[in-house]
Amino acid sequence: MKKIAAGVICVLAATTHINAQTSISDDWDAKPVMHTIDSAFAKAEAVIIDQDIKLEYKEIEKKGYTYRKLHRLVKVLDEKGIESFNKMNFPTVEGIEIITLKARTILPDGKVFEVTKDKMKTSKNDNGSSELVFAMEGVEKNAEIELLYEYRKPVALFGIETYQYSMPVMHAGFMLISPKRLVYEGRGYNGFPDTHDSVTDDTRYVIANKNHIPPLQNEVYSFYDANRMRVDYKISYLPEEKMGVRMFTWQDLVKRIYDATYQVVDKETKAVTKYLETLGVNESDPEADKIKKIENGIKNNITLYKEIADANSWRIDNIINKKSATETGINRLFAACFLQAGVTAEIGITSDRTQAQFDNNFENWNQMENYVFYFPKQGKFLYPTGTYYRYPFVPASMLTNKGLFCKLMKLGDISNAIADVRPIVPMNYADSKSNIDATISFNNEMEAKTDIVYSFAGYSAFGLREAAVLLPKDKIKELVQSVVGIADGKPENILTYSLANEAFENYTTGVPMRVVATVNTPQLVEKAGPKYILKIGDVIGRQEELYQNTERKLPMDISYPHSLNRTITVVIPAGYKVLNPETININADFKNSEGVATAGFHSSYAIDGNKLTVTITEFYSQLHYEVTDYEAYRKVINASADFNKVNLLLSNK
Repeated sequence: MKKIAAGVICVLAATTHINAQTSISDDWDAKPVMHTIDSAFAKAEAVIIDQDIKLEYKEIEKKGYTYRKLHRLVKVLDEKGIESFNKMNFPTVEGIEIITLKARTILPDGKVFEVTKDKMKTSKNDNGSSELVFAMEGVEKNAEIELLYEYRKPVALFGIETYQYSMPVMHAGFMLISPKRLVYEGRGYNGFPDTHDSVTDDTRYVIANKNHIPPLQNEVYSFYDANRMRVDYKISYLPEEKMGVRMFTWQDLVKRIYDATYQVVDKETKAVTKYLETLGVNESDPEADKIKKIENGIKNNITLYKEIADANSWRIDNIINKKSATETGINRLFAACFLQAGVTAEIGITSDRTQAQFDNNFENWNQMENYVFYFPKQGKFLYPTGTYYRYPFVPASMLTNKGLFCKLMKLGDISNAIADVRPIVPMNYADSKSNIDATISFNNEMEAKTDIVYSFAGYSAFGLREAAVLLPKDKIKELVQSVVGIADGKPENILTYSLANEAFENYTTGVPMRVVATVNTPQLVEKAGPKYILKIGDVIGRQEELYQNTERKLPMDISYPHSLNRTITVVIPAGYKVLNPETININADFKNSEGVATAGFHSSYAIDGNKLTVTITEFYSQLHYEVTDYEAYRKVINASADFNKVNLLLSNK
């Protein structure tokens, strides 16, 4: 999106000549007064009294800039609030020029402590990025902290401002100021209002306000950022250049992606023809086989870089020869290979659903970050820039989201693309699995040993496969230890281990990655008088719990559809019996409005001679659940947690 956005800025600069200026005060009240907090927020750690964000378009020496001003006033109410606001940090980013940065503490008795410039220090954060850091002086309960922060950046044609936090906001304001000839629009999400537009003289104001924004806490199984109140904005019309024509639409974005991806010259076409031969792609191959050969060939041999200091790095022949490419180059290589191999493929782009769902009705290009190919004949997707991803798996952040795709059209010798919005449909839950097959046996001292096989396929293998392939050999046991939870954190308990099917290509074949181990597990057994307690639930490991009875605020979201099947065989020692096998039986289902189970946990047992076999099936086929589904959904989650606590009693017959 960066190159596309850069092109848009050039277009805007070429079609607008703006002289109008709007002056907004960047100073605060010389004599501040204390504010009264709404009684509904009295128990909060801190309250944001006011958060105003003002964006202004200005042209300086024929270059467009966006000036962003933030005014924030916070009252801290307890020690936690003080801790949250007694230190501030602001990233220093290339291309952003800080115009104003002022902060002060206002005490209930009227004293004011302003942070002076010499107290603002530049340092490196944990990620190695530069930032301005300073401490607030004199912060105490009921003090107010005021911040004025303005910076200048290259013109923003699209953007997002977020207004909801873990503490309440009494008033939030959004204002976007531009010359009358630039028409911006704003859309509110998650309860924030849409903007309204007004014009005074030659200046246009796009405004939205919201009072009494409640605090929002992060909750397990939720996408916090996607559910926070926010406003998105975009430029939509240039009435003096193109009256009544909506600008920067989804079709415009598709046109830009198409031009950047599919426009090739003869030299590139010839290079792709030879390249397909080296990859072993034959015209007679089934389409799915062509896709796999092309993907493996590119991802195993072409190195992806964020930037390449070569003016021709985007050219396909250059990419093939130098075995290196940027995101744009990789997309072009994939598209050309698919096209010449006779694979019906459409490149698309989508947002990260953990941050914001794709909105077909509001064209915020700023959200569109991840490229993806769709294969209409296969009904599946491919992630071109994910080196360790393999068809048909794409990042979980795309799943169930909608994407914008280039539907290729050809009329005679003229090729083009039209915008096509479609959902990115997840794989079946059975394609991503995390399974356990364990056998527990005992020696004469009733010490347990467990032979266990962990199997991971699909999304459930992500991370593990990469580690198994890329880690040095002397680190593999640490990886095994992280998987084999029943080793109780003690490497010496793992007597033997082996790995199988680690290769990335097994994402495509569906063959599970396996971790096989024999483990001393003395912690599974405790003596209780003449009886023994077998902590059979520990074999599946600690599970997520939703036992708390607090009111759920956020809808539930999980990363990907998946299943977990476990078989645990207990070899009952001679002369012993299991007193309470019925505690193994746990059942819970979530059923949708049509009565179809979309999540479930079921555990049962069977005894045959001296063997007790436990069978557990757990699955999650649906990714999103509304808040109203919470009580039924958490029964499934808690059923798994309940099994983790199951203990069997072994006694003499």
